[in-house]
Amino acid sequence: MNKTKVLLRFSALYALIGTFLGSHMAGAGSMLFRAIHAHILLVGWLSLFAFAIFYAVFAIPKHSKLAKTHVWTALIGSFGLTFGMWMHYFKPDWAPETFSLIFYIVGGTVLIISFGLFAVMTFVYGRYFGDRG
Repeated sequence: MNKTKVLLRFSALYALIGTFLGSHMAGAGSMLFRAIHAHILLVGWLSLFAFAIFYAVFAIPKHSKLAKTHVWTALIGSFGLTFGMWMHYFKPDWAPETFSLIFYIVGGTVLIISFGLFAVMTFVYGRYFGDRG
């Protein structure tokens, strides 16, 4: 798996969705989606983009299980949090309220795990970091 490419592509999708929501809110004159819009752009676009740049800049071992787990938890957590937030706030008929809340909580928890793994990686693979020049 090319971690940089995967994270960058998902980041681009979140950017597209987030900016579409923002333009929709502006056009409608409603701030109804503001929390979801902000989380899609910050957790989806910005965080995944930052992680993609991290993998592009630093030579993290290609077969690192820690890095692979980090990428998957980042993808699953960002989707789980943002989609769970949408279900929790908008209460679609097809999703029971308990399911929506659990989806939201589990998504956020997986995302927290992802950020924790990222922090661990900065210590485990610290030897790959350094000033240039």
